[in-house]
Amino acid sequence: MTNADVIDNHELTFDPGDPLNGSLYLCQGQDHTSTRLDSVIAALRAAQLWSDDEPKRVPDEQRAAYKEQLRFIEAVTYSLPDGTLLIARFDHAKFPSDQSRWDSWKDAFDARYARI
Repeated sequence: MTNADVIDNHELTFDPGDPLNGSLYLCQGQDHTSTRLDSVIAALRAAQLWSDDEPKRVPDEQRAAYKEQLRFIEAVTYSLPDGTLLIARFDHAKFPSDQSRWDSWKDAFDARYARI
């Protein structure tokens, strides 16, 4: 998987309020089989892994810049009751990802959902 695979084929949502979540994304498939994010973000907030700030989505007009500036590290896909969700870790010069936070995200998802 590459950054282009993720960015071109998913809607990317991120947490603008917690620097530890830098370059970590919730990725919904553009095929409309993805889950709603409300319950996912609520669970991350309950685990203190997402800020109270309003989630942001990468706009279509910025996808090319994201593909150029992000370096793909890892992604995991989960089966949720109402669809599938990919979580992805990238790195960016200004918004580096945090290994410990990424591990916490995977632990939180592994405790609630099945990996695909």
